[in-house]
Amino acid sequence: MKLAARRLVAGATLASAALLLPGVALIASALSSTLAAAAAVARCTAAGTRVWAAVEGAGTAGTTYYELELSNVGTKTCTLDGWASVWAVGTGGKQIGKPASHQGTPNTVTLTPGATSHVVLGVGDTGAICGSHGVQATGLRVVPPRQILPSPAGEADEIEHFSLQICPNQSSMHVLPVHSGTGIPNYTSS
Repeated sequence: MKLAARRLVAGATLASAALLLPGVALIASALSSTLAAAAAVARCTAAGTRVWAAVEGAGTAGTTYYELELSNVGTKTCTLDGWASVWAVGTGGKQIGKPASHQGTPNTVTLTPGATSHVVLGVGDTGAICGSHGVQATGLRVVPPRQILPSPAGEADEIEHFSLQICPNQSSMHVLPVHSGTGIPNYTSS
């Protein structure tokens, strides 16, 4: 009787495995295809990414937030992940103060040619942060996530006529990770 029960259990186990195996193989195949497709999309390059800002900032108690746009001007789909590097500049593009700190959890955004993503830049009240009115900046230098600018940096990475006050010796700005879509309400590219 014990032998018959063992044979029955072994048969049921083999039948269950035979039923589950095709499903597991299908899931594994789909997962590896998805991972391979994601890995096939290259990171966006500095030459293929344009940085711009189009609207005034929106303020809250002590911080003004700006949407900085990152557009894929290249000919291939690419990805951005993490945070942009942002710092204030004065006349002639010289860095003023410390770069923006990073806040939030990074994620990856895929941009088709012509698509735009954005980062949110928070600029703190210099009177509350550094105890003074701060230093006047005339623009921003923005390096998209995980990119290196050519040397010297060009106009493609600078947002000119972007007037703001920053602390001269400590960071008074922070940037959130890249998000998909434009940060400009009701904006469409068509």
